[in-house]
Amino acid sequence: MNYTNILLVEDEKNISDVIKAYLIKEEFNVFLANDGEIALNLFNNNDIHLIILDLMIPKVSGEEVCKKIRSVSNVPIIMLTAKTHEDDRIEGLSIG
Repeated sequence: MNYTNILLVEDEKNISDVIKAYLIKEEFNVFLANDGEIALNLFNNNDIHLIILDLMIPKVSGEEVCKKIRSVSNVPIIMLTAKTHEDDRIEGLSIG
């Protein structure tokens, strides 16, 4: 069994349901946050091994969540976003 903890940060229920179902099928333990405040709380109170992070989320932006996590951890972060401009990609890479 695989007990890797993944934090999924996505505010669109249809998207989060699909991603979560695939991760659970592969036996990952999934923590789900639909806004930035919940994401930071879950990260700070659990042993998270990977984050899948939507950048356009309520309360605290995905970019800000990434910056705050990067200030204390090097946990891998996969950014999930509809942003397509080159400047958005560069910003995402620069914040970690």
